[in-house]
Amino acid sequence: MIKNINYTDENVLNQELDGIFHKSWFFVGLSDKLQNKNDYITYRCGSVSVFVQNFGEQLKCFSNICLHRFNNIHKGNEGNGHVICSYHNWVYDDNGNPMVRSACLKEELTSCSRSKLEQHEVEICGRFVFAKVNKKDSVSLKEFLGTFYDKLFELSSFFQEIINHETIVLNHKANWKLLVENVLECYHCSSVHKETLVPIGIGGKKPENHFYENGHDKVDYPIRTTALQTEREAKLSFLTKTEYSHKSLQHWYIFPNLFISSTAGNLFYVGKLSPEKPNLTNLYAEFVKPTYTGLTKKEGMLLNAYAQASLDSSKRVIFEDRDILEVIQKNLSIILNDKQIFGEEEFRIEAFHQNIKNIINYK
Repeated sequence: MIKNINYTDENVLNQELDGIFHKSWFFVGLSDKLQNKNDYITYRCGSVSVFVQNFGEQLKCFSNICLHRFNNIHKGNEGNGHVICSYHNWVYDDNGNPMVRSACLKEELTSCSRSKLEQHEVEICGRFVFAKVNKKDSVSLKEFLGTFYDKLFELSSFFQEIINHETIVLNHKANWKLLVENVLECYHCSSVHKETLVPIGIGGKKPENHFYENGHDKVDYPIRTTALQTEREAKLSFLTKTEYSHKSLQHWYIFPNLFISSTAGNLFYVGKLSPEKPNLTNLYAEFVKPTYTGLTKKEGMLLNAYAQASLDSSKRVIFEDRDILEVIQKNLSIILNDKQIFGEEEFRIEAFHQNIKNIINYK
């Protein structure tokens, strides 16, 4: 395992950003957010600041930094609008070229070292949108994801609609690796999530159906039969009509920044992380209702109420985890040269760190 200092050191984070996040494909968002012309999603990570936008006929990815005075072109995480910088109204076309509207602007462009916004690769797998800023790396998204490409494509075919209208953004005063470690095990579920996950049978059973390939990871955490589960299944029998049925908390980690989970096929969580500092990581969360078959009108109404309640409970789980991770981050700074202990049920974390060690030369 890596020393605690590698969760707190600025130079280490810069190595990780350059060697991992800036080198190959990373997740930007769901295509559901890019259905209309001029819909866009932004993503910022280290020296990467990009937006992916629907230009009518195709999605394109550009640098989100104006050529003029380096303001962000698109603000916020998502929205709809033309490619216009809000500082001096510099307008760009769908190829990233500034639209020259005056002699003054033309003169300014002659002194600019870049003639257009830098364009980057963007590809879609099912409903998952990925981008890559490293032009030296010719690996396609399909090659990058390997076997997980078809798995993700199929998984997203069971997505019906995003429940939360705006992406939920949660700042974590913790290193990005701590966020990954936390989701790669359910060993903590029975203690940290006593009031949220335990009552619905999650935690306490060993994981099953583990699949790992090139840093990407998927596993099932079996759901125990509890009194609450039995009562809920009796009252909400329509939940069995989900088209993605499984008796587990299923979790996916797509290296380096995408988390996906499915709770018995009745709610999908899609999370995206962005490292900001060694002790600060942004987590962006979407909650997706799965597809169902044969629902009556009444069952559809009940399902909407259930989805909202599940959304609230799932957000609470994230807050519970965040509280723990922020305490751990503080303590890592006290014991810099020590290492965390990972046991038998944390085998996914071992694989995660081994993959990073193959990329980053930690001290």
